[in-house]
Amino acid sequence: MSRGPSLWFAALVLVACQREPEVMKETKADPFAVVAAIDTRASSYKDPLPPTTSPPPGMNPRTPRPAINATEVQLSGRTRVEAVERMFFRVPVEWVAAPSEPPDARPGFVLPGPGGEARLDIRRFAAAGVDPTAYVRQWRSQFMTEAGAPLSDEQVRVQEMVRGPLEVTLADMAGTYAAPVGPDAKERYNDPGYRMMAAIVEYRGETYLFTAVGPALTMAIWEHAFADFAASFAPQFPS
Repeated sequence: MSRGPSLWFAALVLVACQREPEVMKETKADPFAVVAAIDTRASSYKDPLPPTTSPPPGMNPRTPRPAINATEVQLSGRTRVEAVERMFFRVPVEWVAAPSEPPDARPGFVLPGPGGEARLDIRRFAAAGVDPTAYVRQWRSQFMTEAGAPLSDEQVRVQEMVRGPLEVTLADMAGTYAAPVGPDAKERYNDPGYRMMAAIVEYRGETYLFTAVGPALTMAIWEHAFADFAASFAPQFPS
């Protein structure tokens, strides 16, 4: 039996999967309408599934994870469109916009949850050719294991995906949060049972960093929402 038609069909499917989504093409359409129309299920994750872990990487798998009562936060599943500079995205309606304190005053969101509030901070750099692994290494150095050792490569989950003109790198890690309390501070946090989910978005010489850090229990109820958020990025193209 000839395999010609089957091979032709497979090649056609491959080309279709690699084609840039219609909503990501350069357009003068309202960017709010563009990002609202994005189907997050069509993301090109190199791994087969969005980041989801139980327990989070870096946590002791033999330690039972307390039951999560998501009703305390009343997850609605609804989202709204937000923007930073020229980057648009969708966030759950439960995420409250809250810029950081001066002198940074970065845009951000507070994420409620059963373990206490988490925070998502956003930074933008006008820099091309960034190395996402350098950011991941920096974030990894801010976490320790329960035994007080640095996290290993195996305890950090890194995923990459492409959405139209955007290159997105996701990182997921957990342990004792030990980042400096300020840019030049010697004092460090000492928060066990914390987790970070981060997205590095590269677009035409610009880099956006989205870092969500908070109690692992709170981060757990938002892990799927964070994956959808990371798949909803859409730039406002210059006219």
